[in-house]
Amino acid sequence: MIISRLSILLLVLVAGGCFGGAAGPELPLVAAQVQDLRDKGNRALSRGDVARAGRLFDEARRLAESIDDRPGLAGALNDLGANAGLRGDPGKAAEFHRQAHGIALELGDRALIAESLSYRGQAAHLMSDDAAALAFYTQALALAREIHDRRGEAAVLNNLGLLQQAKGEADQAEQSLQRALALNSELGERRAMASNLSNLGTLSEKRGRWAEARSLYERALALDKETEQRPAIEADLVNLGQLSEVEHRLEEAISYYDRAYRGYRVLNQVLKAVDVLTRLIRVVKAAGQESLAATYQAELNTLTTKP
Repeated sequence: MIISRLSILLLVLVAGGCFGGAAGPELPLVAAQVQDLRDKGNRALSRGDVARAGRLFDEARRLAESIDDRPGLAGALNDLGANAGLRGDPGKAAEFHRQAHGIALELGDRALIAESLSYRGQAAHLMSDDAAALAFYTQALALAREIHDRRGEAAVLNNLGLLQQAKGEADQAEQSLQRALALNSELGERRAMASNLSNLGTLSEKRGRWAEARSLYERALALDKETEQRPAIEADLVNLGQLSEVEHRLEEAISYYDRAYRGYRVLNQVLKAVDVLTRLIRVVKAAGQESLAATYQAELNTLTTKP
């Protein structure tokens, strides 16, 4: 399975401004604490610590509710939704994003509305509701362009490209992803550029353009290393390993899969580690390295028999 990468909109909301009419010098400071918790959660995500990120986002949500920080609450809800999607619970993600969207509409904050629409499209996409995803993405893209939010536009285009690819619309998908890459390149958004490159690599691989796919995956890996995006690094390694396996470059595939497996073990992402280790055993056996295959099999047995 090739790993596609949705863009996660980690937009920074400005603390202060709309606090339900409350007064006093303490409120902006506490609102800033909401943003600080969200920032810490996003940093945890970049390290692959989804559980810690979820706890921080929930703490931000509860703090925002306690001081009636509506923009901060909407942002925290979107963070929680993105986190739920990463944990494989798109239904819960959709509910968080629906709540955030409602708050954004109440506030009349067009940037927040666009962000929430994009997230709702992402959740619908994860639930395989293509029609709803397309409707949300279309609204989000139009609004992002209306308010000249180029970063948001790029994120929507990336995710729209994945939806188009899933629907078999390869040419449209390439156009969307290339436009997202151009925008992110102009903005210097290296993390987002890596996602665009990885997804373009997936598209090239599916079209049988293997040399092009390899170049794109390698560029994505280099950017993810520069920005220290741990889960993304492992995803890039898996994609390179799979491509090497398809091309019968078995030693390369073994190297890429082993690196990804070790990375997932460090991140304590057991299910992904098991998946990659299973691939690794298959390739090692195909390469005739039975002794090494037995070593990996012993590790797999240990992982799959843990309570």
